[in-house]
This record gives sequence, C-alpha cells and structure tokens, in this order.
Amino acid sequence: MKNLITTLITMFMFVAFSEAQPSNRATKKTDIHQYLTIRLHGGLVIPHHPSMMYFIEDYSKGFEINYGRTVFSEDSWQSTFNYPEIGLGLYYGTFGNKNIYGAGLAFFPYINYNIYRSNRITLQNRVSMGLGYVNHPFDIDDNPYNSIFSSHLNIYIRLGLLFDYRINKNFSLSASGALTHLSNGATKKPNHGINTITTSIGTKYHFNSKNTPSVRKTKPELSHKREVLIGGNFGRSQSNRYNNQKYWNTSINIQHLWYLNKKRALGLGFDQFYTESIPFAWMEFANGELPEDLNSSYYWINGLYASYNVFLGKTTLYVNIGKYLHTKMKPPETIYPRIGIRHYLGNHLIANFSVKASFFRAEFLEFGLGYRFKYKQ
Repeated sequence: MKNLITTLITMFMFVAFSEAQPSNRATKKTDIHQYLTIRLHGGLVIPHHPSMMYFIEDYSKGFEINYGRTVFSEDSWQSTFNYPEIGLGLYYGTFGNKNIYGAGLAFFPYINYNIYRSNRITLQNRVSMGLGYVNHPFDIDDNPYNSIFSSHLNIYIRLGLLFDYRINKNFSLSASGALTHLSNGATKKPNHGINTITTSIGTKYHFNSKNTPSVRKTKPELSHKREVLIGGNFGRSQSNRYNNQKYWNTSINIQHLWYLNKKRALGLGFDQFYTESIPFAWMEFANGELPEDLNSSYYWINGLYASYNVFLGKTTLYVNIGKYLHTKMKPPETIYPRIGIRHYLGNHLIANFSVKASFFRAEFLEFGLGYRFKYKQ
C-alpha cells in the first residue's frame, strides 16, 4: 500500500513537471502520426517485504503491445506538452514465482512525454495507469504464501524511460527501462503489492511514413480563471488482514481552484469523511486496541487540504496534501495525501477516481461524481 502511494506521487511528478525540448519550425496544420509498438521485457522483482525474499526464484519476464498516436496541432492542449504520444497498451508478465505469485495481464492508457525529439531519435518518459489481472492470488487453503495479491483485479502503474531510433520510413528500434507496480489499493488484504524493474527491446511501426514534423512548443497562456468544485466519493476496503469484513468509505469535498495558466492550477479545499474502516485500520497505531466506546462518531473525520492540478484536455491529474482537523481516534500521521484523476463530462459534471491514504499508507480507493461552478473566466 505504501508502495502504491509512492508510485502514484512519482507518476504525478513525471506529468506535472514534464518539460520538453522546443523545436525550431512552427506548423499551423494538424498532422496525426500513428504507431504500433511491440516490446519484450525482462528484469527483477523488488523484494520490498521480508517474506518475498524466500519465494522469488526467477526473473520477471513479459511482453507488451502498444497502439499510440501523436496529434501535431498548435491549437490542441498537446502543444503545451510538446506533443506527447498518447495510446493504449496491453502487457503480460510474470512475478518471479509462477506457483505462488503467478502471472498478470494489464490493459492501460499511457502518455509518452518528450525529453528529446529529432527526425530519427526520440527520448521520452512514460506515465501509464490501468487495470491489471493476476491469475494466482492469495487463498488461505491453496495459496497461503502469497501476501502481495489477495484479489484478481488490481491497479496497474508503470513509469518508464523510452528510446526510439528510426531506421527507415516505417520502422524504429525501441528500447526502454520501466518501474511497474501492481496492487489492489487495500480493497482486500493481504496486499503488499509488487514492484518490478525491467528493460525491454522491441520495434515500432509507423503507419505514417513521413518524418516527425518539426514544431514549436507553445507556452501555456496565463489564466485568471476561478472555479469551485463540489464532489462526493465512495469506496469499500478491508481494514486489515485479520478482519475480513469490508467497510464503506464515503467523502464530500469542496475545493476552490486558482488557475495559473491553461496547464496548471492551485487549490484549497475541505474534506468530510464518513469511513467505517478507520478505527480498525488505525487500531494498530493505538496500542492495538479499539476504543471501548466505539460508535459511529468515530467514523466521522475531516481535514483541510491544498492541491496541485495539471490539465490534459478534459482530464485533470491532481495531488492533495491534507491535515486532519478532527478525529476521535489518533491517526497514524496527521498528514494525509490523496492522488487522483478527474474527467470533465461536459461543462459542469465531473467524474473522479482517487486513492486516499494516511501519510503514505493507502487506505481506500474512491469513485465519485462532482459539479463545478465557474465564476471567473
């Protein structure tokens, strides 16, 4: 769980501060390039928990297929990020012990941000997040030693550094290094999650045989836009591995955003949580005991937070850092992060997915809807 939050924050930093090399010549027309990439992966499973040291007996191996496209248009939001490649990927890989940890399949969207690009050479960093499936999770009778997966479905996250060299009009040689994380975000336990470091080699097919166009990076326009966001979220989680019951977690949040430009905004907000799992999740930090007068008042907690937001068209990546204002039970830490994705459904309606944690320990996943009020353009 801690690894999930750390990986998510690293992923967010990749996006938030991704700046690319500008080119020399500008273009006014829209030019779309499409790619199909196949890579073979090999690497190591990182044993971040002592029990994993005894069971890892092989390398991590896998393969990956990606379909991507780059839209070259100065009128698009991609121009402020120097025209990244955006696409969908499919990955299959093993986790060092097929009998205990099994193998996994993942389907994910990705964005490749340009660090350097010429007609033949491209150096990029990748951010991807999707849904993973593992075939051999924890089972008390059949697989009791698997403490890293307790459910078939998991969150898949990959951060990568990619290198492509174009050898002719239609093909490039491709190599990469990547950090991959797979975890269910505490929806079911045990759930230590797994991290792998892999390198890959492969080939990229260019549907468009033209050279990569030379374009000018567009600076985001300054903005004085202001808006208020109101949202509600819900999720379920298992508080600890010794308590199999799953609890509902809900929250309402109100946030004010100050836009810096069309690319970024700062925010300040208030959270009100009602979460039945909190006393059981926090009890190990309170001498391992539940309060004698445990009742519903322990489920109500609230906090104040600051946020940083990055806009990718209709999608927003954000990270919140909050401070608990009221809890009846002592939390593991007084600071809590939340990292997530918002997508705007029209002008006002918002869909949300996020991970709420206590410091860097994941507590539950959230899904929700919200509404935004734009009062200054």
